[in-house]
Amino acid sequence: MNHSKLYSWGHTVLEYTTYSKYIRALLDLAPVETSIQAGENVDIGRGCKIQGDISLGDEVRIGSNTTLDGKVTIEDGTNLVDRNEVIGTVQIGKYCAIARRVTFQGRNHLMHNPGIQMRFYREKLDDRLEEVTNGPIVIGSDVWIGTESIILSDVEIGSGAVIGAGSIVTDDVEPYSVVAGVPAQHKKWRFSEHIREQLLEEKWWEWSEQKIQRNREFFQTDLRTVDDLQSLVR
Repeated sequence: MNHSKLYSWGHTVLEYTTYSKYIRALLDLAPVETSIQAGENVDIGRGCKIQGDISLGDEVRIGSNTTLDGKVTIEDGTNLVDRNEVIGTVQIGKYCAIARRVTFQGRNHLMHNPGIQMRFYREKLDDRLEEVTNGPIVIGSDVWIGTESIILSDVEIGSGAVIGAGSIVTDDVEPYSVVAGVPAQHKKWRFSEHIREQLLEEKWWEWSEQKIQRNREFFQTDLRTVDDLQSLVR
């Protein structure tokens, strides 16, 4: 993957980048020491706020009014619809579907000082309140996260999982598990154990563009009716 890389140091983003005027203007407003590494055909919607160390794969779509803040990696083909918040150390795999107003809360407030508001320390004391985290958020590939879900720090969601709308995910989610609720609980599996194992071995999200195009039948098949996944792969 060929990446363009640029830095915003509080002045105009360098003109040799291939980004649109809108994205360059957005980056001009980013805080000091913000960097973006982006692949091909990346689309960032209007009103987004971006700061930190951001890596976006090929054909990533970031919906309008989304916040990316921290050490954020989003891999090829993933869609984030409008008004998402991705905060802290967060890694999202390939071809994920992230619905509206999903929050990845990878950081939290320090609670043992007299004050708890970060803006108070910044504006009144010219200081920075330490941010705390239990660990990174890691999302596999082919994951669907429903509207207004919240993913807390130190959570890993396996490839193929589905998170029901409005869920709060506090613990790890197994691959191809369907979870929902507050806190999110396992409800069912997308596929039988045999098919799940084959999918995790095949890792179709790692296929080349040519192989994906060649396997149209595979992607159009209801896998609940299949015994041998390999019979579909070309």
